[in-house]
Amino acid sequence: MFTTKIYIKQQNMQEFISNYQDIDKFLGYCKQCNNYNHKWSCPPLSFNPKTYLNQYKSIYLVAVQLNYTEDTINSLTTKEEISSFTRKTLRKTKNELATALLNLENDNTISLSSGGCSYCCKCSRDDNKPCKHPDKMRHSLDSFGIDLGKVTEDVFNIKLLWGLDKLPKYHVLIHALITNEIIPTKTISDTINKNSV
Repeated sequence: MFTTKIYIKQQNMQEFISNYQDIDKFLGYCKQCNNYNHKWSCPPLSFNPKTYLNQYKSIYLVAVQLNYTEDTINSLTTKEEISSFTRKTLRKTKNELATALLNLENDNTISLSSGGCSYCCKCSRDDNKPCKHPDKMRHSLDSFGIDLGKVTEDVFNIKLLWGLDKLPKYHVLIHALITNEIIPTKTISDTINKNSV
């Protein structure tokens, strides 16, 4: 069905913010998303997205590229099939990656996810209740006003593909670790591989 390729790149946080954060523009896009104000992982956040990132010295960006086989691409012929396959595949991979990065957290390191949290079928935010899984839920990179398209192209030299009428050749998920420590890339890679990503 697909193979995965993992890329890890470290960046200085101040340079990363300067190059890729545009809060007004990208939080404007978030307001058009169904997750806006409906998931705890998504905006509006209970803290300032700019000052929050400033607490950390480094960001380790983790990209997982899911490369689909020709057979898989050709077997999905309707929008419904493409949508269902994409949703299930990305959710499973995303949760495996999120679990791996949670294992690397400590007092000086926290993980960030790609897109809205998908641990619960219905987020408790809609009922004005606290998050049911604060130990697992992590904010999305998008919620900090990060230009993920530019990050993917500049940092990983991968162009984002969108498949509306046909499954694209690949999808890319971007997660991150924000930290005040030095984390060996091999440690991140080994932890991800242990979680079947």
